[in-house]
Amino acid sequence: MFREKVAVITGGASGIGLALARAFGREGASLVLADLDEAALRTAVADLQASGVPVLGVPVDVTDRASVASLAGQTLERFGRVDILCNNAGVATFGPIAMATAADWEFTMGVNFWGVVHGVEAFLPILLEQASGGHIVNTASMSGLIGMENLAVYCASKFAVVGLSESIARELKPAGIGVTVVCPMVVDTRINENSVRMRPDALRNPDEVVVDPGSLVGSVVGADRVAERIVSAVRNGDLYVLTHPEQRTILERRAARLDDAAARIEP
Repeated sequence: MFREKVAVITGGASGIGLALARAFGREGASLVLADLDEAALRTAVADLQASGVPVLGVPVDVTDRASVASLAGQTLERFGRVDILCNNAGVATFGPIAMATAADWEFTMGVNFWGVVHGVEAFLPILLEQASGGHIVNTASMSGLIGMENLAVYCASKFAVVGLSESIARELKPAGIGVTVVCPMVVDTRINENSVRMRPDALRNPDEVVVDPGSLVGSVVGADRVAERIVSAVRNGDLYVLTHPEQRTILERRAARLDDAAARIEP
């Protein structure tokens, strides 16, 4: 299914993004990896090329609309088309809401939400013009489905990604373009360390490690397993990707609270 397809992956030099690159590469896809970390990007590209995968590496800041537009242009210049867009770049922000700064909000929303928006803006017109279907994968989080204590800023960004994904899934279905939103709990990646390192304002102590909500409860899964589930979801046209068995109980509790609220509506 993926042979001779072109997959674009932001945040593609590490974590889930790199695992996705390897998974799609094994399936025969050509790859475009985008990342802000140029050293890690060079290493990822070299490793994939050594395994025989056609791959282009592009340094990209997903918070910058022009940077993502350039990514789209370079993708077309190299491969002539795009079939799968993975808006995967993300950062984590942890702390009490009373301590959240404007910089926290701008940094987190800039990467986690606007990065997805910029990807859709740049690549959707190409998918529509090609008129051959395609798929958009947006990486959210369990924090996009459940509000978590000390993760208000992060949750806001990820809830926005889930809502955007659900909406465009309905809109793009008639065009044959699928949408998948990935909502993992904790995954074995370096998002926490990278998030601290990437902060432009350096407001946080470098030794302070922000944490993903999944680290508060539940198990840890590998990025390769998550990537396999995403590839399967794209193949099957699934809207949601969950990663941990314990998510079901947590989501059932949320659904029960909503059902109870609905039951209290007076006729």
